[in-house]
Amino acid sequence: MRIDALTTSGAPALSAGRSLPASNGDFAEILRRGVSNLAELQAAADQAAQSIAVGDLAQLHNAIITMQRASLTLELVMTVRNHLLDGVQELLRTQV
Repeated sequence: MRIDALTTSGAPALSAGRSLPASNGDFAEILRRGVSNLAELQAAADQAAQSIAVGDLAQLHNAIITMQRASLTLELVMTVRNHLLDGVQELLRTQV
């Protein structure tokens, strides 16, 4: 059985004690890129699910990894969204 090396899809890898590199874009641009990346990952996961559905099991492990990556990215986007909404609601409750 041959095992192919795992590759990342442009997502920065973090290790303990390290942070993301500084970005030149503003926060809106970072969010826009994140949502765009999510859309690409979702499309790849859909394509992988279709290949499994038609019986192409040669790259089953890659398909499962792709679908899991898309799922985790969606979970991250939803968590960021929820925190942003909580922050806005907190600001709206602030009395001056």
